[in-house]
Amino acid sequence: MEYTIWNPQAECMDREALEQVQLERLQMTLNLTARNVDLYARRFREIGLLPEDVRQLPDLAGIPFTTREDLIQAYPYGLFAVPLRSVVQLRLAASSVDPIVVGYTRQDLRMWTELMCRAMAAADVGRTDIIQVAFHYSQFPGAFTFNQGAESLGAVLTPAATVSGALQLKMMQDFRSTVLASTPAFALNLLKTLQEAGNGDADGRDTVGQEGAAGLHLRVGLFGPEALQPQVRALLEQGLGLRAYSVYGVAEMIEPALAAECSQQSGMHLAEDHFYIEIIDPQTGDTLPPGEEGEVVVTSLTTQGYPLIRFRTGDISRLHLAACPCGRLSARLSPVFRRTDAAVSIRGIRLHPGLVEQVVREIAPESPDFRLLIQTVHGLGDQVELILAHSEAGPLSGATLETLRGQLRRVLGLGLRLRQAPQKRLPLAGLTYKTTFQEREVPASELPF
Repeated sequence: MEYTIWNPQAECMDREALEQVQLERLQMTLNLTARNVDLYARRFREIGLLPEDVRQLPDLAGIPFTTREDLIQAYPYGLFAVPLRSVVQLRLAASSVDPIVVGYTRQDLRMWTELMCRAMAAADVGRTDIIQVAFHYSQFPGAFTFNQGAESLGAVLTPAATVSGALQLKMMQDFRSTVLASTPAFALNLLKTLQEAGNGDADGRDTVGQEGAAGLHLRVGLFGPEALQPQVRALLEQGLGLRAYSVYGVAEMIEPALAAECSQQSGMHLAEDHFYIEIIDPQTGDTLPPGEEGEVVVTSLTTQGYPLIRFRTGDISRLHLAACPCGRLSARLSPVFRRTDAAVSIRGIRLHPGLVEQVVREIAPESPDFRLLIQTVHGLGDQVELILAHSEAGPLSGATLETLRGQLRRVLGLGLRLRQAPQKRLPLAGLTYKTTFQEREVPASELPF
């Protein structure tokens, strides 16, 4: 069987040739950052490193990590490696409380579009497809790259960011969309909408015809930025009549398609000609060999505007070097197992409990404690409830609760349910800071198949 490969020269490069390309590009990036980025210039001086001292890829391990806090402190332009006049686009990552801004040159945008084309081609998406992009652009700015990739691929693009689930389904049916790009959580919501609309008979079979689930023509789903769990993949494939593929990106870098699954669905192929990936022990920082579970660390190799050196993503995964039957020789990344920090994903939006605490302390300092109660469906965060402990003086006023609710929505981009309870009746927190999880059982009658 033949597999579509967008850029065979890059994606099928043998390991020895690839590592030589990586080393040459790494040395160029180190020179660029040493000249133009104060953070890296200072760190290189502190450890007595010259860019030419990095003569082989393992030498990179001697350079300190870049963290999310470094990115926040460098806001807005402290990590840009080119003059602002060379930047053609700015995108905001993370929250409005601790903003992170990423700048792109024209070459950077071309690179990310190329990687999205690779991801789409790996999922057997081509110019005859109609791609419906259902991400919310303000919550996931990387969704713009899905648009650019679809256009570059020559496919028909249907942007549907702010459209309701019911209208999304109507568009899919009427436009005969063949590809859905969204978060896994939103795709599950589409399944629920299908059932509520009565798109099945009493036996759970389709009543619309032979095209697929509820008259849909979908055959491919591209899902991110949250991890696509096996049980969710099975639900989406059966319920929507498509093959579901993961697309991986780093939230602080905004863009998707740093890695993506191929037709084998056995790991996400990394864009190793543009990024150097390490897996480290999150406790010691030591580099781990392929196959061992650890934190993903990313180094830019070709990025001009916003290059990062050894950025700690907080994602726990594994790296695999074994050959893939699809013909690509790039390493593959396992789906993200968990996070090293307390961040959780709610319908594709990353939520930091510490950020919630910051807002609570600002608006309602009289509340001595709180808990986040996260309801999950098939392991995916679906709804969040903020339970506030009230002080001995009594519950918070309605006006304070409304102010808090509004500020949380502005900061998080997400609505939270609020209620109050005596401090001793707060739920016990689990491993995640001030957070407890509750899996919501989904009756079989709520599934559209």
